[in-house]
Amino acid sequence: MRSRAAILPYPGDPFLIRYWLDLFDRVWGSEIDTLYIYLNSTIEPEVVKYIKSVCLAKHSAKINFTYNDVQIEHGEAIKRTLAKVTEDYVMLVEDDGFIFKPGTVNAIFKKLESGDCDIIGSKRGSCGTEILRAAKAKWHLNYEGLGDQGPNFWPNFFFIKTDLLRQIPYYGATSWVVGQLVEPLDYVIKDIINAGDTFVEASLRLRTIVPENRIVYIPQYHGSPNDIDDYQKRQGLWDSKAPWCHIGSLSSGVGGILMDDSNRSLTRRLIDPDGGPTLINKSWCQTENERFEFERRVQQWLTFVETAPDDAIPEFKELYKKAVYRIIDQYKLKIKRIRQRQRIYKEIGL
Repeated sequence: MRSRAAILPYPGDPFLIRYWLDLFDRVWGSEIDTLYIYLNSTIEPEVVKYIKSVCLAKHSAKINFTYNDVQIEHGEAIKRTLAKVTEDYVMLVEDDGFIFKPGTVNAIFKKLESGDCDIIGSKRGSCGTEILRAAKAKWHLNYEGLGDQGPNFWPNFFFIKTDLLRQIPYYGATSWVVGQLVEPLDYVIKDIINAGDTFVEASLRLRTIVPENRIVYIPQYHGSPNDIDDYQKRQGLWDSKAPWCHIGSLSSGVGGILMDDSNRSLTRRLIDPDGGPTLINKSWCQTENERFEFERRVQQWLTFVETAPDDAIPEFKELYKKAVYRIIDQYKLKIKRIRQRQRIYKEIGL
């Protein structure tokens, strides 16, 4: 009997989750049995109420919903949610991972269920160079090819047997200082502090128990500052094969970059009366490529709020929209280019 789950740690953007669940409904929700959503956010109660209604109104039989009013580290949210999973197979997905082709999730789970492999996921670096070198030497890995390369896996569009993932004790970010043993590599750090993003240490530990020939690699199709160029060349997300997109970095929105008129993060505006740092940080947008990076995030935040129903928490919706346009103004982003990005993403189903 089919037994599939998806884990979604979620930091509280109300318009993002409405958009994300619309795709879940239309495209791939029928291909799993339970979606475990772990909302961890300090966002205000009215917004939490809206989020719960969006998650559970149409999905109460499909969604297992947890709310924590403190934002926690992404890896810890995975761990706490994994403890609740009752299904045999599990997929890790993020709230900026959008699936737009039906049948993809089903086909990947079937491959895993067949017993032909133990892990299906995308290659990732996101760690210090010393870690990259040591992992390459230990497991004879190949880092050649387009896109992200490395010994680690993205905790997004990642498929595995639940009991196998539970063998890993830690899923969060890690740093190793000089002289410290990196246990999965049996390697002592020699040069500088080496950091690893969320799921890096977990990935290395998984490699100690899963041989390379039991791992199947799939493209992550991560969003890029160069999306417009990729569109013109019909590559990347526009190669006609992409079933999904990992936008990337959208949690930086309500979690910090999107602020109200008093410079308070939209997740903290009722609990931080003194406000926060000013939004402008000129070092973030010194180059054209850095502006492209912010424009690709803004394109999605605008899409989320512009497609939300008119009666969806109207006061917060107005704050959100003003916060997005504040970024455009303060970082001197090009609205014409942002609209172009929205149009080309619409072509792939977003």
